[in-house]
Amino acid sequence: MIYALGLATDGTLAHFTARAAADVTLVDLGELAAGGAWRLALPDDGDSWLLAGDQRHDLGPGDGYYCRLADLSALEDDLARRVRWRGLTASLTAWLDTVPGAVVNRPGAAGDNGSKPLHEVTLARLGFTVPESLTSSDPGRLRAFAATGPAIVKALSGVRADSRLVAPEEFDAFVPHQGPVHLQRYVAGSDVRVHVCGDAVHAEEAVSTAVDYRTAPPQDVEFRPHELPAVLAAHLTARTRELGLAFAGWDFKRDTDGTYWCLEANPMPGYDWYDRRAGGAITASLTDLLTGGTT
Repeated sequence: MIYALGLATDGTLAHFTARAAADVTLVDLGELAAGGAWRLALPDDGDSWLLAGDQRHDLGPGDGYYCRLADLSALEDDLARRVRWRGLTASLTAWLDTVPGAVVNRPGAAGDNGSKPLHEVTLARLGFTVPESLTSSDPGRLRAFAATGPAIVKALSGVRADSRLVAPEEFDAFVPHQGPVHLQRYVAGSDVRVHVCGDAVHAEEAVSTAVDYRTAPPQDVEFRPHELPAVLAAHLTARTRELGLAFAGWDFKRDTDGTYWCLEANPMPGYDWYDRRAGGAITASLTDLLTGGTT
């Protein structure tokens, strides 16, 4: 049995549930938080379950769990509902981090992705080539970095945001309390997205004139399958495991010299966009992970 745990409105979770060649049960956390019940034993005693609506899900420690957990407590006006959301996500996080079955991914893994400066230091320590960056509230330092060469502004946290080029003069009226700002040296070239699922590696190249190809009109981006150098592919599978992940979405820029610049390792990638072009190959690898052993 595979359980998909997350929000029923999450397109990636719905895509996996529909495309997986296995028995998958989607459990909507929104329904659970609104009026369900749960028992998650630590250590697991074989009697852990979730009750959503009138459906009870008995969670076997050896089952597979595809997780896209979300805590929506901040959106709740009612205190009791906020408490339920926090209790549910805290309980699931603790249980999924210890249950012996296959979990993609364990919630406690790769938490540094929520802080881009820390994440970039981690990527460099793992042996990847990472663009120079600066995080600062000092307008002089930010202006100087942007003046030294093309630079992009990126989200400082793990919140999804688009990247864009930034000009030095944008910091002329900047005051420190508006910061901090995270700048990164812009790398010209194509984008390469790599999904690592255990030992399986799925890479796709996106060729576009846009700074952030995700914001470009579809007709202005050329997507094509990409074969990574064998050394880089092996490095990625090893480093994904080192981060405690079974599944990760890696983002690279490939410059005109063929250098792969590592931008991010996403522990909860929205992979469905890429999977449709890959004919479901990423979902097939995920299903294999979830039915083939522990992670």
